[in-house]
Formats: sequence, structure tokens, C-alpha cells
Amino acid sequence: MGIGELLRSAAFRLAVAFAVVVTLSTTIVFGFVYWHVANADMMRARISLADEVTTASVEPATQLMPELQRRLTRDLRQIEYVGLFDANGKHIYGNVQTLPPIPLDGVYHTIWTTALDGTGQESAFFVGRPRPGGGALVLGRSLYEIHALQQSVVRALAIGIGPTILVALLAGIVLSLRATRRLNAIHLAIDRVIEGNLHERLPSHRIPDGIDEVVRSVNRMLDEITRLMNQLKQVGDNIAHDLRTPLTVAHIRLQRALEEPEDQLRATTRQIVDDLNRAVTTVTALLRISEIESGLQRGAFAQIDLTKLCRDVFDFYAPLAEAKSIKMTLRAQNRVPLVGDADLLREALMNLLDNAIKFTPRGGVVQMAVENSAQGPRVEIRDNGPGVLPNERDRIFKRFFRSAATNHAPGNGLGLSMAATIVEMHGLSLRLGEATDGACFEISASQKSTIENTKRSHEIERRASLHNA
Repeated sequence: MGIGELLRSAAFRLAVAFAVVVTLSTTIVFGFVYWHVANADMMRARISLADEVTTASVEPATQLMPELQRRLTRDLRQIEYVGLFDANGKHIYGNVQTLPPIPLDGVYHTIWTTALDGTGQESAFFVGRPRPGGGALVLGRSLYEIHALQQSVVRALAIGIGPTILVALLAGIVLSLRATRRLNAIHLAIDRVIEGNLHERLPSHRIPDGIDEVVRSVNRMLDEITRLMNQLKQVGDNIAHDLRTPLTVAHIRLQRALEEPEDQLRATTRQIVDDLNRAVTTVTALLRISEIESGLQRGAFAQIDLTKLCRDVFDFYAPLAEAKSIKMTLRAQNRVPLVGDADLLREALMNLLDNAIKFTPRGGVVQMAVENSAQGPRVEIRDNGPGVLPNERDRIFKRFFRSAATNHAPGNGLGLSMAATIVEMHGLSLRLGEATDGACFEISASQKSTIENTKRSHEIERRASLHNA
């Protein structure tokens, strides 16, 4: 990565902004410290001197001079200048030889005066008061230490601000380099996806952050795209596989028909039409499964009564069962609410009930039950047909699977696959239940799907209330 690219990167600009903010913050903090140190110390010294002058100015001279002597020798940090004068302004005691040019009002005044060591002028503040019976007392303190402390604070600011800016910039450069490398890795991964490698995924960080949230969302989107692409490929493969056989058979029959007498052409044509109809039915079923798996039907979800749906399907197949002398029974609760697509669920139930009647022998029994169990909606369809072989239980819901026990019956092996897809789309599960005689298919809900169904129900009610409002 070049310097120019680094300087143009958003991360580096952010680092510079961060350095400016840190510098301003540090300056404000130092400024506050400077102001506090300069004013607090000076104010304390001024008040102290004013009190000292007020107290000492009324003391007798014989008592005052020893006290001033003691303060000058032991308390230099508070009092550095002392001047005691008589009523004529004549110097009596102290290191101030002449009255300083300040009013004797007990208030501090800052003036330039000769330094105690005689090396030049220095800034100091003095407080003076007249004494009873004439004369005056003047106390003062040099501002040298206060100014030195202020200068120390300013130097500390000048020394500290440079490294602070440097450290902030270095930290910004390091962070910008890391961020830029990471974005480059993501960019390269996106390029590989664009080139057709749909198995490529964007790199994520071990410690999740805002970028990782986007990366994970994009990866989930790629997973979904890959799944849909595989599904589309599988559907295409299935269609090609299922079309090849009837088309080959039709082609052979047409070739043979060219050599047959004309009176047999009608029968041959009818066989070819039946083959093509079977192929069209299979392709339609495959496309239907693909459409359901893609979730395009979820927008039609609404509140439905599963009991009413089961009754409709039961009534529809009752004549067919009666024609085969099959006894059909329905055990249903008054109402089993569910959020879903009524047409799709009807299609799933019809597939299951159609299979049960198809494979149940004449005089057999088909039982249908629907209830609202503790886990949620539950539908059971049980028959006393040939059942499912133990070694086929894991494959019964796969596409084009035909059981060896029922392979003689017409069908394309897609009915159970379609029913399972529809049921799963509604957050339910279709499984093969236990049955001592025949087969038992059970649609049931887990606790999680029950919660999701409740949420969907509340959402539909909320939309309905908004629409009515």
C-alpha cells in the first residue's frame, strides 16, 4: 500500500481528525490547570498578606518587630518584603527601605520593585496599612515563584502536546493500515465472487465489530444465493432426468409407428400422449416444489383453521374411499388455529390422504385426526396399507423415491417430498410415526415453531388493525 493511497484513505483521515480532537482536548485540560494554578496560588497569597497586615499593624512596635523578624527568617514563602515606618515615613525596621508607591488601604497592589538580592527588578504585590498613632506597616511577596510555576505549566504543555499528536497520528496510521488491509481482503473476495466463485466468503474478524456485521450479512446472502442456485440446478437436473425417459420412449414408439399399419397409429399415439402427460405432470410438480422452497408463497400467510381444512380434504376424498370400500374416519377438535397458506396446506393434506387411500387395500381403514396439542397443531393420517419398510424410512421424503412395496402403483415419487416442503415452510415437521399395521404420517409443531406461529398471528392481527384504522 503506497503513501498516497494511505493518505487518501478514510481511515487515515479519521485518524487525523482523532489527533486534532485529542490535541484540542489536551490543550483545554492544560489551560484549565494553568488557570487554576495561577489564580488559586496568587489569590491565597493576597488574602494571607491582607490578614497579616490587618493583624500586625495594630501591635505595639516592641512586640511587632520580633514577630516580623521571626516571619522573615522562618516564613519566607508567605512574607518576603517587610517595611515598618514612623509617622514621618522614616524607616524603622524591615528590608523595605522606603514606602512603596501604593495606597495604605489594606488591599494588595502589584508593582515592580528591586529584587531582594539586588540583581534587578521583579514583580511583587504589596499590602500596606497605617498604624495607630502614626506610621505604617507594609508587607509584600514576590511573584517569582508563581510566575515560575505558570511557566512550568506552559512548558509542560509545549513538551507534552507534540508527543500526544505524534502518538495519535501513529495510532491512526496503524489502525488505518489494518482497516485498509481488511477492506482490501473483502474487496478481493468480492471480486472472486463476481468472477463466479460463489463458494467464496468475505473474511470476518475474530472480534466482531460493525464491519463484521455487514460481512456476516453478505455471507448469509451468498449462502442463500448459493442455495437457490443449487436448487435451480437440481430442479433443472430433475426435469432433464425425468423428461429424458418419456421422450426416449416416445421417440422409439414414433419410430416403430412408422412401420406399423395405419389402424394401429391411434393406439400408439394415445400411448405417446400419456407418456408426455406424465412428463408434464412431473415437471409441473418439480416447478411447484421449487416455488414453495423459494418461499414465494409466504406473503399469502393468514389466520386459518386447520380443522376446517382437514374437514374439506376429508369430504373431498370420501367418495373415492367409498368407491374402494375403505372406511374413513375423522377425529377433530372444534378449532385448531394456524398462520399459513390454506391452499398450500390443503395441497399437502391431499397428497397425504391420496397416498393413504391409494395404498390401502379394498375394505381397509384410513384414519385422520387433527388437534391442538401442548406443542401446537397436530395432524395424523393413518392407514392399514403395506406401510413403509424399515430400510426406507430415511428416504421416504426424498424426491422420486418409490417404495419397493408400492412401486406398482402410478405416481412420480414427488407427493411426499412436496408435502414435506409445504409443512416445513410453515415451521412444522412431517414425520413417519409409529404404526404396527400400515403407515402413519404425522404433522406436528415444535415449541419454537409454536412461538413463531404466535408471533405471525400477532403480526397479522396488528396489520389488520392498522388496515381497519
